Amino acid sequence: MNTLLLLFMILFSLSSILGQGFENDTRKRLSWSVANMDELLKLEEELALNLEHYTNELIKKYNTISWGISMMDVRHVFQSEMGPKKFWENPLNSYSLIRHMESDWHMWQLYMEKPVGLEQLAFLESKKPTMPQYHDFYDAAEGLRRTQWTYDLLAQDISQGLLDGVQYNSSLTALDCFDLVQHLINGSRWSIAMQWIEATKLALDRSDPQPAIQMLRGITPALLYKTLAKAQVEQGEVDKALKAYQLALIYSPKDAELRQEFFDLELKSLIMPGNHSVKPEQKDDGEDIKLPFCCSGQCDLPSKLQLYCWWNTQSHPFLRLAPIKTEFLSLDPHVVLLHDVVSAAERTRFQTTSKKDLLPSGTVDIETDTLLNEQDRTSMSLWYDEHPNDTKRLNVLLQDATGLDMEYSESYQVMNYGIGGLFETHMDSLLKNEDRYRGIPDRLATVLFYLSEVPQGGATVFPELNLTVFPQPGSALFWYNTDKKGYQNTQTLHAGCPVIVGSKWVMSKWIDDLGQELRAPCKVSD
Repeated sequence: MNTLLLLFMILFSLSSILGQGFENDTRKRLSWSVANMDELLKLEEELALNLEHYTNELIKKYNTISWGISMMDVRHVFQSEMGPKKFWENPLNSYSLIRHMESDWHMWQLYMEKPVGLEQLAFLESKKPTMPQYHDFYDAAEGLRRTQWTYDLLAQDISQGLLDGVQYNSSLTALDCFDLVQHLINGSRWSIAMQWIEATKLALDRSDPQPAIQMLRGITPALLYKTLAKAQVEQGEVDKALKAYQLALIYSPKDAELRQEFFDLELKSLIMPGNHSVKPEQKDDGEDIKLPFCCSGQCDLPSKLQLYCWWNTQSHPFLRLAPIKTEFLSLDPHVVLLHDVVSAAERTRFQTTSKKDLLPSGTVDIETDTLLNEQDRTSMSLWYDEHPNDTKRLNVLLQDATGLDMEYSESYQVMNYGIGGLFETHMDSLLKNEDRYRGIPDRLATVLFYLSEVPQGGATVFPELNLTVFPQPGSALFWYNTDKKGYQNTQTLHAGCPVIVGSKWVMSKWIDDLGQELRAPCKVSD
């Protein structure tokens, strides 16, 4: 009984935990939502303007010093024109030089030691808390990696703006690519890292030489070939690695450390020549991604299915006046797409109202009451329970369309997905079958509203059904999570595929089974 009570308490609190942003997570997870990326761009504009002010301060100092040098040059010009003897015989010239050397150079020393741009540096320091942190870069890099793996994209294509067959007027710099290389190497993902090394080389070739920026944080060909060599060693391709080291030494022949690494590898290859093709253990580039292979919509539906569309006028008398365009996607389990149920004005209101309060999404393991891997759901979300008037019409519509009582349902949850945003394969129903029929509520059905257009990616996939549903703004996807006996239907296993391009806004609502006994009674026996 104590165990049952504990489980009930966990489930009771789950509606405010599962899938919601966690308030104790102070990290913004900037890449998990594109909704507020415009604010990040505004911040960069402010920082760029601040940097411009800094250059103005440097120019002022440069102009002052240049003026001082020109004044000193005048003395040297006069001395050359008059000759040393006549010039120094004039006491004014001698006095002026002595005074200048004794006094002015002390002034110049103080001026040279005076820091430049303290105000601009203070401004930059004040903005640091609002700037992306390492975990934001990590999330963004993982988003690109997941997208590349899920849709089988090439690093070279991605870097040049070719995303799943569509060319965009965007590209990655060599530094963008190389930082992704380092991220992949840190995760021991050598195979995909080598792809991005090649992409970095191409980006370097198509960009103008920038020696100034390379002094700050640049990518030299020597560094790139050295990184390639290390990746090839990890792949067991020692011969190729030796050639990469040789190319690196051409660009940096005086690098003693680089030369020593080359000699060490060459010696190792001579001592153990048979190990050249032996590959060490490494992470598979997609081993931690729990997604089906239907995200591109290329899975074939069973030929025996006879699906259809119809105007629903039967589930409630009011629908005879305002029928709902309904598309059957699966008969067992029951999956339908309700078309044109959310107006453009409503979609805009849900987005704008939620935008400022979005928090990182998360999921909870009800057996351990612990957070699951945060990378399995990369989005920002908000429980939309403070604006009941905004959702009143939808509640009535859902009740008419499904025949279920919306009084027994969870709050609406608005979500926005960012770079490669996804929700890995999961079930919405929570209880094990042995825990049912004990007075504990569970999610009988799910409604997923699509609030925005997603140009590429972001499909909802049911792998057990080979069913792929791409977002259609204004539509709502409805399905039952349990079978006719009230048990968990494993065929409703589903996932939200990574977003390739676009800002994916969705809103979900979970309908409880308790309270629906007369509207959706369980079938006790066959």
